[in-house]
Amino acid sequence: MKSIFMLRNASWRFFLVALLFGISGALHAQMPTPDPTVFIIVNDQKAPMRSVTSQTEEKKGWDIQGINVGKKLIRYFWGKQSKQLTERKPCFVIYPKDATLNDYALIRLNKRRDHRRLPYADLNECGSIRINIDSFVIENLPEMGFFVTPKEELFPGEYILVNLKQTPCNESGDIVAYDFSVQGK
Repeated sequence: MKSIFMLRNASWRFFLVALLFGISGALHAQMPTPDPTVFIIVNDQKAPMRSVTSQTEEKKGWDIQGINVGKKLIRYFWGKQSKQLTERKPCFVIYPKDATLNDYALIRLNKRRDHRRLPYADLNECGSIRINIDSFVIENLPEMGFFVTPKEELFPGEYILVNLKQTPCNESGDIVAYDFSVQGK
């Protein structure tokens, strides 16, 4: 008789936990999403860019008599290729909220078999093209927005548009960026 009572009690607990997860998921789905701040021009229409968060892997290196040698961080974006395809001179619309337009930059990623990797874990060490009037054609838009187009064509490959002054998402230093793929001719 005791085992039947324990089974009912366990199934009742399982039902309550499942119900709470279901309610919390529904509440989270109803939370307002923030307005997009970065767009790309596709067929003369403004389309919001999808943000992606980097992932960080720590290579331990070697321990030689108590001294660690070769330790490094690798920061990458999962996926072989971005879903956002563009021509060699992409046009962006940026509404910087907590930054200036000069805080944004384009960084070319190194392509791997199943991911795209930043050249260096630190954004400031990566070769970037800052958005400024030397490298981009910039036009003012209403509501503190900017229409931005590179002056020179980009090489085919994988890129991110990133705010270099952003605070990291977690203790690993992961960042939020907008990825896109420049197609060759």
